Amino acid sequence: MIVTRIHHERGSHIEPALDTNWPSLTRLQWKAAVVTHDTGLTVNVHEQTEAGVYGVTVGSSTSGPYSHHELWLYLSGVTTGAKQARRTTA
Repeated sequence: MIVTRIHHERGSHIEPALDTNWPSLTRLQWKAAVVTHDTGLTVNVHEQTEAGVYGVTVGSSTSGPYSHHELWLYLSGVTTGAKQARRTTA
């Protein structure tokens, strides 16, 4: 999935916007695309052998299994960690 951050006078937003009616995997792929866009890291989400169980690859590192909620939190942590790493090296 390809996303774009639209900047405006009050901040920014992502296009396309998250649609809560999308299937769980699609919502996680959207979140991974946002993380990729915002951090420059290569992030890919995939469903594992069991329905509702997901894995993630960040760069060359793969981890899982995660529930939808656990993976959403993990991806948020990747964004936070990347931002902190940039501040540390700046």
